[in-house]
Amino acid sequence: MPLIRVLIVDDSSVIRRTLKTVLLSDPDFNLVGAGCDGKEGVELALKLKPDLVILDVDMPKMNGLEVLAELKKKNPELPIIMFSSLVQKGSLITLDAISLGADDYFCKPSTGSAEETIELLKKDLLPRLKAVFKKNQSSSGVFNLPQAAKKVLKENIKSVTPKILAIGVSAGGPEALKILLTALPPLPVPAIITQHMPAGFTKSLADHLNTQTKHAVTEAIDGDTLIAGKFLLAPGDYHMVLEPCLAGNKVRLNQNPPENYCRPAVDPMLRSVAKIYGASALTVILTGMGQDGLEGCKVIHKAGGKILVQDQATSVVWGMPGSVYKEGLAEEALSIHDLALAIMTRLNQKQAL
Repeated sequence: MPLIRVLIVDDSSVIRRTLKTVLLSDPDFNLVGAGCDGKEGVELALKLKPDLVILDVDMPKMNGLEVLAELKKKNPELPIIMFSSLVQKGSLITLDAISLGADDYFCKPSTGSAEETIELLKKDLLPRLKAVFKKNQSSSGVFNLPQAAKKVLKENIKSVTPKILAIGVSAGGPEALKILLTALPPLPVPAIITQHMPAGFTKSLADHLNTQTKHAVTEAIDGDTLIAGKFLLAPGDYHMVLEPCLAGNKVRLNQNPPENYCRPAVDPMLRSVAKIYGASALTVILTGMGQDGLEGCKVIHKAGGKILVQDQATSVVWGMPGSVYKEGLAEEALSIHDLALAIMTRLNQKQAL
C-alpha cells in the first residue's frame, strides 16, 4: 500500500500532538501538515494535496462542516474523517457531516490518560483511516470518462415492468435521498436502500426521511416483509439481503465480512435482488465514493434488470455511479432532480406482450 499522506486540522495543540504521535507510530502514514483553524486547514489542503484529512468540528474562523463543504467542493474525491467530541452516534452534526460527504467519523476519547488515548487511537482510528483510503483508491480512474461512454442499446432493454426499486448510495447520500424521495410519488412497488453509514445513524436517517418526505421509511429489521410503497433502509454494520417467501419476500440481515470495505454494502443487496426479481428489478446508484454496487449491477444487468445512475454534475462523489456508467451498465446518467421521473416512467410502463 502506498504511503498515506495525512493532514490534521484541529484547534487543539494537544490533539494535534496526540494524532501526530499516533500517525508516526505506523509506517503506512506520513503527516504532511497540521492546521490550527478551519481557514488554515482549507489553505493547507489546497497547497499540500493530502491523501486524507482528519478534521475537527468546533474551530475558529471556519468550523469543520464549513471546511468539509469547501474541500469537497474543491476535490470531491478527498477522503475526510471527522474527529471531534461532537460526532457521536445519532448526532445531528454527524448526520450533517455525512450528508456533506464526510467519509467516516471518530469521536475523540474523553477519558483515560494520554498513553491510554494514544493506544486507543492506534487500535481503533488507524484501521479506519486505512479503510477509508483504500475505499477511495478503488475509485481511481473513473472520473475522467470518455465523452461517449459505452451505453446499453435501448432496443436490447427488455420491457419488463419493475417489481422492486433498489437504491445504493454513499458519500452525499442523505441529501440525495431526501431530494429523490421528495420528488417521488407513492410507489407501486417496495423499495430498499443501502446507504454506507455507521451503526447508530441509519435509524436517524430513516426517521429524518420519514418526516421530511411523504414516504414511509424505516430502518430494516431482520424478517421485515417487503410492502409496496415502503422504503426499508439497511441498518449500519449489517448487510441487507432479500429472501423469497410465498407470503411476501423478506429482508434478512447479516454481519458477513465487509465488501468493498463497507458493511452494509450495496453488492450483496443487489445480488439477492437479481436472484429473486431478475429482469423485473430496477436499480438506482446515487452519489458515493468507491465502486460498491458495480459487481451487483453486473449481476442485475445480466439478469435483464434496469439500472439508472446519478450524473457526475449533481453527485458529491461520482465513484459508485461513475463506475457503473463506465461499464456501460446504466440506461441513463441523470441529475438527481430528474431521476424521480425516470424511475416512475419505468415503474408505470405496461408489461411487454
